Amino acid sequence: MTRLRGTGILRFIAPVLALLATACGPPDAKPTMTRDQAKQRTESYFTDTFAILPQPVNAVAERDGDATCFKDDAPSEKDGRVMAMTSRYLRGIPADHHAATFDAFREHLVQAGFNVTTSGPGSIFLENPKDGFGASIQDGGDWATTLTIGFGSPCVWPNGTKPPLRPTG
Repeated sequence: MTRLRGTGILRFIAPVLALLATACGPPDAKPTMTRDQAKQRTESYFTDTFAILPQPVNAVAERDGDATCFKDDAPSEKDGRVMAMTSRYLRGIPADHHAATFDAFREHLVQAGFNVTTSGPGSIFLENPKDGFGASIQDGGDWATTLTIGFGSPCVWPNGTKPPLRPTG
């Protein structure tokens, strides 16, 4: 399993990173989508999902960023790949409407091909086996009218291919 460390990722997205760590696997030279394509897909998943949530709800951007993938055999060494992340606070949802929002989130993503990997009080984590992307929804903790949703890509080469090795010496 590739180890991950987030840069600019809030604690709310950490479970998505943990979920996706198994999707990264060891780095190889196989081409991937680019970082920009992965980010576009996380944004698309968010937009499609947000549209089906019970309204009214206000989406507030978190500090979106990338997570860095690290080598299995040298967990302190970056392997050059990144994970694109999109997460949003959903504000203004009364606590008695959280269950309906969770249900709509789960139902929409399951219909889109995601599988629930973990579900418990106040959180649901899903993964799409076809593309390796993950999704989550969580209670906002101390914020009774806030939920957090996030989408993350599998590890990808920033430009779609592994960069050439630099000569040593």
